[in-house]
Amino acid sequence: MTADEAYAILSGHCQFEVGKFYGHVEGLSLGTGLLYNDVRAPEFDQEQSVFMTVERQAYVLTHECDIDPANERAFNDHLLICPVIRVEDFVAEFEAEFSNRDALVGFLAAAARRQVSRVVFLPASPGLEQGGFLYLNALASTHVSVFSHQRPFAAVSAFGLQVIDYALQNHLLRQKAERLALGEYAH
Repeated sequence: MTADEAYAILSGHCQFEVGKFYGHVEGLSLGTGLLYNDVRAPEFDQEQSVFMTVERQAYVLTHECDIDPANERAFNDHLLICPVIRVEDFVAEFEAEFSNRDALVGFLAAAARRQVSRVVFLPASPGLEQGGFLYLNALASTHVSVFSHQRPFAAVSAFGLQVIDYALQNHLLRQKAERLALGEYAH
């Protein structure tokens, strides 16, 4: 499968209007809703069983007031990011892992319909020409200095932020599937 075919499946099954997802990037401060290239962040290397530092595309999750250098507060030197997996990289890496083309098509369609909570489909934009995924199970932090000489390549709109915020809430705050004790401490 090509990245163009994968993107056609994703955009064809997407339940929101992709044209409303992005807004203007000019004049926005470092913070929530911005997408950047070359963000230095940790990535796990399975072969060596260690975290390495890589540069990748990332979406900023931390609100701008929590990292504004003008706000003299403790704990404002790191921010949360979510890695962006480009559709072409996903297809190249995972096509062999799916038993057949139908399984890959099914995954892409389910991801676009928000039935796969660990990823959020990102429509195409400048800098992300064939779309991508936010990989919510790989949230990480990095230092604000990583962004000192960078400009975002895209910014989500208020609508796009709402889509991502809902996905984050669903993924991170949904009820546990297994039943938990009602407050009794077991030794």
